[in-house]
Amino acid sequence: MRLEDLYDWRAEQAALAALLLPRYARMLAAVHALVASIFPELQLSGEDTFRLDDPAVRKLLALAADQVVLIDQATRDALRQVLQDGQRAGYSSFEVAHGVPRDGYGGIDGLYLNTWAGRSETIARTELATASNASALDRYAATGLVTHVRIHENADTDEPCAARNGTVVPLGSKPGLLHPNCRMGLEPIVAAAT
Repeated sequence: MRLEDLYDWRAEQAALAALLLPRYARMLAAVHALVASIFPELQLSGEDTFRLDDPAVRKLLALAADQVVLIDQATRDALRQVLQDGQRAGYSSFEVAHGVPRDGYGGIDGLYLNTWAGRSETIARTELATASNASALDRYAATGLVTHVRIHENADTDEPCAARNGTVVPLGSKPGLLHPNCRMGLEPIVAAAT
């Protein structure tokens, strides 16, 4: 059995892109509106208006496209491993598909029922958080007023995330999520007037 017999990676990437790319663009627009509300002095008139521009949208959509490829690659890797394990054990196609419980082999069903349980929610949460943070960093930089960001992590987080909670880092360091389902937020720190 070949992975290609079970999994059409082009169709998977197209489906993921169709789901995620519009959400990334909406997230960028929402963060733009939030930053504009925090910095009303940037709402100028005419050509000088602080606005959501095509380069910012293209940058965020390129990030989304990269993320779609990573999600798809992880799916293919997991499927490939299940197929290889099943082949190595000498299982039939039915057993590869549905598992062999007596041997602790979940098969492809096991990926969906166990390994990937809640995967769609994890993907959505992680990708929207990635989009939100990337667009926030982009908008903060566009103001010319923000020099640093303070990292905020949820109170019930894991140790690596808890260790950086409250840390102030330069805007250019572009802090990102440490893992899927990470709930990091970024607070802008405005440069002191000189």
